[in-house]
Amino acid sequence: ASPSPSARPVPPPPSASPSPSAKPVLQPTVRPSDRPSTPPPPSLSPSPPPPAPPPPAPPPPPPPSFVTQSGVPELSLFSVVGANMVVHAFWQDRRWQPFMHRHFVLSLESVRRRRWHTMITSAFSQLSPSHLLTNMVMLSFFGLSLPRRLGVPAFATLYLAGSVVSSSAWLAEQQTLRDRTSALRERAEIQAAGCVGASGAVAACVTGACILDPGRRVYLFFLVPIPAIGFAGLYVLSDFWGLLAAAHDPGGSAVAHSGHLGGALAGAAFVGLMRVAGRVR
Repeated sequence: ASPSPSARPVPPPPSASPSPSAKPVLQPTVRPSDRPSTPPPPSLSPSPPPPAPPPPAPPPPPPPSFVTQSGVPELSLFSVVGANMVVHAFWQDRRWQPFMHRHFVLSLESVRRRRWHTMITSAFSQLSPSHLLTNMVMLSFFGLSLPRRLGVPAFATLYLAGSVVSSSAWLAEQQTLRDRTSALRERAEIQAAGCVGASGAVAACVTGACILDPGRRVYLFFLVPIPAIGFAGLYVLSDFWGLLAAAHDPGGSAVAHSGHLGGALAGAAFVGLMRVAGRVR
């Protein structure tokens, strides 16, 4: 059969190629640096504890007082000096002199009457101002370091021990003189003879201080420098010489050399024992 005259061939369908006017769509490229960062996974190890708070500041120190400025050890020495001055003031009042003679003077008679306290109270008695001044200057010069080096209780014990030992030494000397005398009048005078003064206790402090610090420079007669241990030796030697002289002439000296030697011996023994026991600062 022949095709119909009116029939025409059908053109093929248009291809899917893009038209010249159409533009390609560009997809944005994402760089690794532009990507949102992912937080790291939590660590499984425990976190360290928080630091401890700083300690509180210490409270401010108290304001200085008279005791902290001068020091309790020095106050103990000044208390001894003050006690000697108070007793000396009572001696100057005539109304108190009978009481002072009975309770502040050492003698064989007072011990016979069992007034044993006079072995200590007499070491605080000075009748004349010059006697008081000499003893207190010696005590202050040599004894200023003793309360701090030994301690306040040991310093008080040293002073009292020097008083008791020096009183005992003087009483022993008086008893010896009384036994050597046959005259009743002289025996009565020796029995009633009294002794006062802090010299024996001061001698204990002087020798104790010299043993604690033997190389300390001391000026003899304020002019000649000598070590403290040398001064202590001269101090003891002079009293020993005086004791020998008093043995040949009992009434020739009013100084109780035996009491000085007893106090010096007590001071040396006491400080020596303290040093052996390790109680010296």
